[in-house]
Parts: sequence; C-alpha cells; structure tokens
Amino acid sequence: MKNIISLILLTAFSVSGVAQKKADLSLSLEQNQVYRMKSVTNQNMIQTVSGNEQSVQTISTIVISIKPLQIMDRETINEVRFDTIISIVNQPPSEFSSVELGDLNSEDPAMILSCILNRLSKSTFLVKMNNRGKVIRIMNLEPVTGEIFKDTNSIQGQTAELILGRAEDMLEEKALASMIEAATAHLPGKQVSTGDKWEVDRNISGGGMNFIQQNVYRLESIGNESANISGEQVMESTPGTMEISGAQITPDIRGLGKSELVIDHRTGWIIKGSTRQQLKGELTVNTQGNTLTIPIEIKNESEISSVW
Repeated sequence: MKNIISLILLTAFSVSGVAQKKADLSLSLEQNQVYRMKSVTNQNMIQTVSGNEQSVQTISTIVISIKPLQIMDRETINEVRFDTIISIVNQPPSEFSSVELGDLNSEDPAMILSCILNRLSKSTFLVKMNNRGKVIRIMNLEPVTGEIFKDTNSIQGQTAELILGRAEDMLEEKALASMIEAATAHLPGKQVSTGDKWEVDRNISGGGMNFIQQNVYRLESIGNESANISGEQVMESTPGTMEISGAQITPDIRGLGKSELVIDHRTGWIIKGSTRQQLKGELTVNTQGNTLTIPIEIKNESEISSVW
C-alpha cells in the first residue's frame, strides 16, 4: 500500500513539474494598462579612412510606453509613445535629447534635432500589433509626423539637409516599428515547452541603414511568474544606397549577436534583458566620381528593463 501511495504522489508531482515547463508566450497586455520600457545602448563604431582609425562612441537611451486600447483575436490596437530619446555622441561631441525643448531657429544642429525629438516625445501613435509583438501598421503615421515636422521648412542650407534627413529617417514607419519591436517582438505567439525554439525575423532601421535580423529564441526555463529566454541573432545589411551630403553610401555589413531575456510569461512583457552584437564590413562611398571603401566595425551592448 505504501508503495502504491508513493507511486501516486510521485506521479502527481511529476505531472505538476511537467505542467510548469509549458507556457503560452504571447503578447497579452491588459487593456488600458500602461507598460513602459527603458533601453540603453552603448555603441562603439570604428571606421578606417585612408589608413586612419576613427572611433565613434554613442550612448542611446529610449523609453517607450504602450497602452492597449482594443484587444482582438491575436491582434491589438495600442497607444504608443516615445517618452524619452537621448543620444550622446563623443565624436564630434554632441547630444540630442527629447527632454530639451530645442529650437528650430538655432544655428546649433543639436538644438534643432532636439526640438524635433521633443515633439516626438509628446506625440501618440496608434499601432496595430499581433500577438508575437510585431507591428502590423502605424495607423495615424501621416498626421502625427506632419505635426512633428511643422514649420521645419524654415530650416535652410546644409543644416536642413543633414538634420531633416536624419529626422525623416527616424520617423519613417519602418524605423518607428523597429524601435517598438525592440521591446516586444521576441515571442512565439503560442504555447511552448522548455527547450523549444522559434524564429523571429526583424527589419532593423536606423541612421539611414537597414538590416535584416534573424533571431532564434529558446525557452530556457519557466518560473511561477517569469520565463527565461535566450536568443541568437544573425544580422546583414540590406541592399541599398543612402545619400548624405551628396555622397552615395552603400553598406555591406554582417554580424552576430546574443541576448538573454526575462519576461512575464502572463503578459509577454520584458522584465529585463541584455543583448550583445558585433558586426563587421565596409561602406562604399561614391562622391564626385571618386569611390572610397571604408572598413567598419560595430559593437553594440544593450540593456533593457521595465519601468514601473
């Protein structure tokens, strides 16, 4: 009899243990609840121009908030705000910050871009997303960006070309979607077990360059409230040319990355996480009939966490 009871108890606890190793990992945020995420990225970019090595270090801080307004089957409509965007560059020394009001009439490019970022931080986007955290569409993109760029036609000369070009790149739908998905697009959108893997492809856009990022995530463990996920990334610049100050620049850059995430498995929201990436390649620059090849290395280290 004791053996039978022991076997029943052992079986019960075993079944309970197995049940804890499965979870439905979908983006399931509570309606009208505001979820806020902060990411800090340290980037070190080394370019070799005419044999001279140039290092540019950038620290970027982004705080994004998401509020689900309408929850449908496998899709949601959300209010999305970029509460804070700060970028500090060491070479040439500059800081762009949405915290500053900025000034469109300033001769300082940092003040002009800060004004645009400040307007962005006060704007609200309506974003349709699926349960994997992927952006389907930004529904009010044109009217919102129209207000952000209001009166920017007063900016003239080379400053206008550089600053407005950078701002327009940042406010394209694919660039905004890229910033949103950095906080959300890491989920399988279905039930998975410990050890299961799933793929998430993302289009990364920033600084005029576009990348395809292929992610393979793995569910490492499940606790009472959280799940631990590891990820491996393969990144490659997409074919295309960007124009800066009259120069045609074509990137050919590839790299790898790894990430570790802790998520709330009830909502799919990241509690904390980190990513390390290393990329290498070259930029081909065509200007005034001359062609220059610039070797480039990029190292990114990012930390992300919920802000309560």
